[in-house]
Amino acid sequence: MNLQEQIRDYLKPAGKQVISLVEEDIEFLSSHIESDEKIISATTSWKRATFFLYLLTSKKILTSEKIKKEKNLISYDLNAISNLIVNRKFLSVEVMFTHLKNEIKIKLNSDDATKAFADELENNFGISEKPIPKKKEKEPKAIKLNMTILNGKEQIKESGFNYVLQQTKHGYIDIVVDFKEPETFKLIKWERVENVQKSASSIVGWTVIGSKFGNAGAIAGAMGANIGKDKSVATLFLKRENGEKVPLVIKCDKKDLEKLSLLIVDEEEEATQAAVTPPPTTSSIPTEELIKLKELLDVGILTQEEFDAKKKQLLGI
Repeated sequence: MNLQEQIRDYLKPAGKQVISLVEEDIEFLSSHIESDEKIISATTSWKRATFFLYLLTSKKILTSEKIKKEKNLISYDLNAISNLIVNRKFLSVEVMFTHLKNEIKIKLNSDDATKAFADELENNFGISEKPIPKKKEKEPKAIKLNMTILNGKEQIKESGFNYVLQQTKHGYIDIVVDFKEPETFKLIKWERVENVQKSASSIVGWTVIGSKFGNAGAIAGAMGANIGKDKSVATLFLKRENGEKVPLVIKCDKKDLEKLSLLIVDEEEEATQAAVTPPPTTSSIPTEELIKLKELLDVGILTQEEFDAKKKQLLGI
């Protein structure tokens, strides 16, 4: 196979029509290939309704230009090329490099011949395969909620009048008190409870992660005094970095509940909470639980039937 046939063979992926448009260039450039020079790849570019041929050889990048109907050779010695960059675009491939202190930019057609040409350039100059960029995890849209805390306020380090919950990171929430520096908590879970009695009972019975949460009577009193006409409340189960559990009971209206539904809990903690725990044995009767349930019964938050059912559940009978 002679040099011209080699060039046509490299251009086959671009199509017969493209080859026919650069026949003069094929003849011209092949005449400038030295005897010890090997053709590695070939492709074309298109400018001002004219196709131009580009050759990559073992020594040079070759092309030509027309000046007053005369073809002039343009040659870039590979040993004099540095800082080569291949930029693959949708409609073209740009090759940029420095040659003898001159900045060169070549715009090639985007076809299979050019793809092979660009690959050979990168291989020749030792450009490693571009790593696939890691998809960044989308942070949640900032969620802000002005909170009316019915119980648990004393467990927050800062005290004040204005309590704002906000989430800007998966699995965590910040609580800002009176515009001071926020305190960050891990969000384990939250529960919507429309019934005040059930919410109080849920908090008192938060034994899954070992919380000791106040006095049942105090919970009932706080809720009864503050809940108002809207009996919808939510329980937030939070954790500090040191492992301290912080449950909060907050008053909610419809808009508040919509915002809470957008919160993203910590996946690891959520999985832990979902694990099935064995029923208590008679040797480890939850005495504190029973006492708190009895207090709820005494203040009228729980009925006798509810108390009996909860007691059987705790005792595993």
